[in-house]
Parts: sequence; C-alpha cells; structure tokens
Amino acid sequence: MESSHNVIVGIDFGTTYTAAAWADTSNRSQIEIIKNWPTAGPVVGSQVPSEICYDQGGRERVSWGYNIKPQSDKIKWFKLGLEIGQDMLTLPFDLTPAEVICDYLSAVRKHVINTLDRRIRRGSGQSVDVTFAVTVPAIWSDAARENFRQATVNAGMGRMSPPRVFSEPECAAIYTLKDLDDISSLHLNDHVLVCDAGGGTVDIITYEVASILPLSITECTVGTGDYCGSTFVDREFEKLFVTRMGHHYKSITPVHRLQAIKNFEATKAAFRDDPEQEVFYVNIPTAGDIEETGLHSGNLHITRDEMRSLFEPAINRILDLIRAQVKVVPSINMILLVGGFGESEYLYQRVLAWASGTQIRVIQPREASTAIARGAVMKALETAGHSKTRITRRSRKWYGVTINEPFIQGVHVDEDRYPDTGTGQVLARNQVRWFIRKNQTLSDEETFRHVFHRDFLYLGPWKDSLVSCTSDPPPSRLEPPVIKLCSITTDLTHLSKKHFARRWRRFQRYYTAHYTLCLGLRDNNLTFSLEFQGRQYSAASVEFD
Repeated sequence: MESSHNVIVGIDFGTTYTAAAWADTSNRSQIEIIKNWPTAGPVVGSQVPSEICYDQGGRERVSWGYNIKPQSDKIKWFKLGLEIGQDMLTLPFDLTPAEVICDYLSAVRKHVINTLDRRIRRGSGQSVDVTFAVTVPAIWSDAARENFRQATVNAGMGRMSPPRVFSEPECAAIYTLKDLDDISSLHLNDHVLVCDAGGGTVDIITYEVASILPLSITECTVGTGDYCGSTFVDREFEKLFVTRMGHHYKSITPVHRLQAIKNFEATKAAFRDDPEQEVFYVNIPTAGDIEETGLHSGNLHITRDEMRSLFEPAINRILDLIRAQVKVVPSINMILLVGGFGESEYLYQRVLAWASGTQIRVIQPREASTAIARGAVMKALETAGHSKTRITRRSRKWYGVTINEPFIQGVHVDEDRYPDTGTGQVLARNQVRWFIRKNQTLSDEETFRHVFHRDFLYLGPWKDSLVSCTSDPPPSRLEPPVIKLCSITTDLTHLSKKHFARRWRRFQRYYTAHYTLCLGLRDNNLTFSLEFQGRQYSAASVEFD
C-alpha cells in the first residue's frame, strides 16, 4: 500500500498580494515559501499579486498573479468586497466578490498542488495529502469569515480535509514570537502589540506573554483595526495622478492608468524619507513629456513632500490605533510590525519616532510579509499534535440568541406581545438573552450553552437566531444596534414523538422539546451544535445574514 506525505499549506490571501507556505508533518521545523509563481515576464518573489483577469469566455479561462498580460483588464482589491461591499468594485459576468475570490484561490491551489507534486511525489513516489490553513483579518465580521471559508471550500481547498481558518494577527504573533532572533529578549508578562498592516486592513492586538516554552499568550483587551492598509496609499497616489495630469488624464487608457498605479508600488515600497532624495519617479506607460504635469520621458516626478503626503492618511490612522491600545494597556513594551505594509521602511520610521522617549521597542521581524503564512503552517502543525501554543482571546462583541418569553406588562413593549396558538400563553417575541459578553476571555476549549424549550403540534425543523452587539450595555430586545448574525436550523424529525414531552390544552395534544444550543469559538470561528436528551447533534444548516 502506497504511503503518503501529510503536508500543511498556509495561505495568506491579502488585498494586494498572496503568500503560501508549506511544511511536511514529518519535518515540522522546515517551513518553505512558494516562490515559483507562474509569470508572463515580471520577476516573481515570495508573494504573488492578488489579481485576476477573465477571458471573454467567462470563468473557465482566467489568468492571475504575475501571469496577467500588461494590456489586460485585470481585477484587484476584490478581497475588500467581502466586508465593505462590492460597490467599489466592477466585476464581470455579474460575479460576486466571493466568486472572484473562489476563482483566484482555485488557481493558487492548483499551482501549489502541482508544486508539491513535483517536490514530493515525483521525488519519493508517495502521494501527498494536503490540509490548507487560510487566514482572515481579525476585524472581519463573522459573516465575512464564513463567506471566505465557503469560498475556499468551493476553490477545492477542502477536498482532502476541511480548511482551517485562522486569524491573521494570531498567526503573525505565533511565527514572530517563536522566531525572534534573540528569544531571551522575550520575558514573562511582556505586553506585545502586534500591528498587522496589510494591503487593505490593519489589525492591532496586544498580547501578554503568559508562558514562553510552550508559548502561551493572552489578549490584554479587545483588538481593534481599520481599513487603512497600503492600498489607501495607492489611492492617494491615484488622486495626485489625476490632479497632476489634468485634462491629459483622459488620453491615458484605463489599462495604462492601472499600470501606472502598479508602477507606483515599487516607489512606495522603497520610500524611506531620505533627505538626500528629493524627487521620486513613477513610469506612466505610453506617456512622453508634458512639462506642466511634471511628466518627463514618461516618468511622473513626485517630490519628497508629496510622497509623505500620500502616506499621511494611512499612517496617521495606524498611529491612532496604536495610541488607543497603549492608552488601554500602558504596560506595552514591544511593537511588532508585520504584514506587507509592515515591511515599509517609512511606516517603521514613523512608528519608531512615535515610540521614542518611551520604553517600547519597535521590531520589524524577518520575513514580515510572509510571517502570516508561516504562522498559519505553525499553528496548523500544532493542532496536528505538536506542542500547542495557547491563545486566550477576548470577545469583540456580545453574542446572544432571540427568545420568546412570558409577556410582562411594563417590562416588555406592546408591539412584541402575541398569543401562542399552541398553548394560549401570552408571550413577548424578539427578546434577547446574551451568553457571551464583550471583552470576555475565551479559549478554544470553551463551549457556551443556552437552554431552550419549544412547543409544537407537528414535528419539523426549527430555527434559532444568533445575534450580536458591540455596544455596552446591549439592549434586551432585538433592536438597533443589535444585528442578526445567522439562523441555525435544527432537524430532529428522525426521532419519534415518544422522545418529546406530551401536553394537552383544550383537548389538543402538543409536544415540548427541551434542548441546549451549544456555541463555540474555536480559532475565533463560530461552531454550533445541539444537545437533546444527553446526545449531541450537529446543526442541520447555518445561514448567515
């Protein structure tokens, strides 16, 4: 019988670039980065552009990453569509952001599998079993996380085993803290702020080091974040580009406009606010000399002051987020800058300047742009049986369920009042019972339970609603700012009626079910099950709003 290699693949799907790392479970210490990305000419690196181009024929033929021809009409930044809506995107064939993500990740998956096949199968003759570990921003909503997870499944990442979904800053923290050049610089009770600055999102989370070997970290307070990544610097350049070009802007084709923004990325990455460099250049395809625009020999001249101004909105917002965390956790003594934008020399300088005069060390780890993908592999390897990093999180919101309860005049509002047709009891609908508090500490091992009872004449599937709220204190009924997260359908129709308590009212027989809804937050992902008469049942379906 042919033996197999079990491989973990970590995918950090970013707004602008995607990184992939992998390790064989038989050699856990050797984590490799995929670098042989398909290309139509550009030099490839440790990340591949999160860009895709559809042929006129539809979804069956796509080019992606470095393999997109310069003149093609490519789609980028589509990751943002999962959370902040697709109004900012122009997608072909009436596609949704989730479908575009699926198509892109499907191409990434095929390339990764082919690479592993060449590296392992052809070398050893053994088959390769792959488990994918994908990462998401910590600031994403539960619905966005679920939509992304489903997109990875649709992309084929769950064919061998279900994909694991991890938080980006958690993966960055695991890799960085375990890979510090000088591990002796990490001490018990240190407070480490992780600034995961990517292309679209920036996540800020502060951890207390509870143990070093094995690593155990605890969130000190609720993490924060915002959409202020490096793409927002690109947008500032686009505004400058349009303003500087004036009426000449119309003569530049949309494809060449996109290429100009792409060319700006290299200038952005290299910017370090060096006083000896007062002018920077961005190539504008097909453009020549337009003196009044600052365009010479096809290169747009940008002053050092202008370059600083392009960074200002994003960096100022990042510094605001850091200040807010330090205000809540004054004992912070280390800041780790990770993510693609986290590699920016200018961002590092600005954070370092802010921290001067304090006891806070600012560290830009090695391989900051691939730290998340590497950390995803490390975290998945741990769950496969190795010494596990313990992470205690804090809930970013209140979680609860909607219930109907006996109506009490003066306590409930009249619009919620209704008579139960089965029992005749006057009830209040749209009431909420909270069972996870905002800022409550959570671990993967914990399960939260809520006991229900349901009366029915005929047995069929029933639904319970999970709701959330970020305000303190939250309302006790379903009203703004409470939002409905999802509907959980339970189906016990395979059980006979003898399992349910029988009741009578006015010669009408009805039944009562007493059950417990169980909620978990493993790896910060919602899990659901139901307990009935001592047995546990999976939710039949979960539909996110």
